[in-house]
Amino acid sequence: METWSQRFLLSIVLGTSAWLCSFGAAAEARERPLIEPDVRPQKVEEALIDTENFEMGAFAGVIHIEDFESSFVFGSRVAYHLNESLFLEGNVGFAEAGENTFEKLGGNVQLLSDDDRDYKYYNVGFGYNILPGESFFKVPFVDQHYTVNTNFYLTVGGGATSFAGDNRFTFVFGAGYQMVLMDYLAFHISVREHLYDIDVTGDTKTSFNNEVRGGLSVFF
Repeated sequence: METWSQRFLLSIVLGTSAWLCSFGAAAEARERPLIEPDVRPQKVEEALIDTENFEMGAFAGVIHIEDFESSFVFGSRVAYHLNESLFLEGNVGFAEAGENTFEKLGGNVQLLSDDDRDYKYYNVGFGYNILPGESFFKVPFVDQHYTVNTNFYLTVGGGATSFAGDNRFTFVFGAGYQMVLMDYLAFHISVREHLYDIDVTGDTKTSFNNEVRGGLSVFF
């Protein structure tokens, strides 16, 4: 009697196990998609800023010297990154002022000598990265994708401008866009406004001199 009971219970257990296995297999078959997606991971190389905090580079562009036309400007920039958002920077730039309207219409009249037309500025200030992000692009004819870290930043500072035979205190502010091309190399494009008081053309006034420039810098 006991043997028959044991066989009966064993048959129930085996039957239940078989039913559960078949039910699980059917559920798995229903969840499996009819078409398996062909997913191929893309290799992405991301340029990261190196661990060094110092940055040094050169730039070139155009500066509009109020009343004295627009001129080619070039110079150098150095920065120290305090953290991921805040940095200190210093700039020095060189240009040569053109003629103003009075000189062009007055014939041989010159308000400034050739030496006084030399335009030089230097300033120091703070910068703040307000919109860090990333840009993605693919190299043409090469199956290679790249990720470039970017920063949109604001700057403010002060310094001096040597122009028209005098050194003038200058307030500077602006904005820039940085692209980290490699872990040690970055490209910058920025706009700056230089404000100082000048009285060359008559009464003393505040001169607005806007600058657009681009350049490369290295981290070390």
